[in-house]
Amino acid sequence: MQAKLIVSLDRLSEVEYLAKTGTILAALTGNPNYSEPWIVQVPTLQQLASAFDDYQTAYHDALTKDTLKIALRDSFRVVLTALLKQLAPYLEVVAQGNIKILSTTGYDLRHDITHTQGSDPLPPPDNFQVTYGVISGTLIARVAQLAGAASYDVQITQGDPMIESNWQHFISSKNCSHILLEGLIPAQTYWLRIRGVGGNGLGAWSSLLSIIVV
Repeated sequence: MQAKLIVSLDRLSEVEYLAKTGTILAALTGNPNYSEPWIVQVPTLQQLASAFDDYQTAYHDALTKDTLKIALRDSFRVVLTALLKQLAPYLEVVAQGNIKILSTTGYDLRHDITHTQGSDPLPPPDNFQVTYGVISGTLIARVAQLAGAASYDVQITQGDPMIESNWQHFISSKNCSHILLEGLIPAQTYWLRIRGVGGNGLGAWSSLLSIIVV
């Protein structure tokens, strides 16, 4: 079965949702694999950007814990999620099952791959998530265990994530469920990605995530 984009965003906390939707918007902006104009049956990139801006503004307003502002934030989240779900099938059709193209969308990928054979490289890890650590300046990265991976490489950048030379190796870990990233600068925005490393060498990179360190 071909790889699919994960459109279930309900499980994400508000912080994770803001980071993930921001990642998708950034990944699709100027993406050569998905040149505009898109077909009229799907939302435009401008509509996505507008819905994201509405949610982002409401997210920050709701930090006051005002119930009305929280309700407004939640309503904007519903709208943005609906647009992202509507767009996903179009992105899959354009990619025609090409994992490299799908991985540039910013969405997480779901694969029905249970093992790696021959010299095939490892696919991108699924369910890449980044959350805040207990100590300021720390993050915790995690992905679903990837069959055939002996370890995982994490790279970060504060530059343009679409420029390959901006990425820097940060840490390698044999543990995929709790990868501690330390020494980051609070109030700075970082982009992150992760890949598996196995007997067939380096795997494909995950979708990108961005997060503001606290």
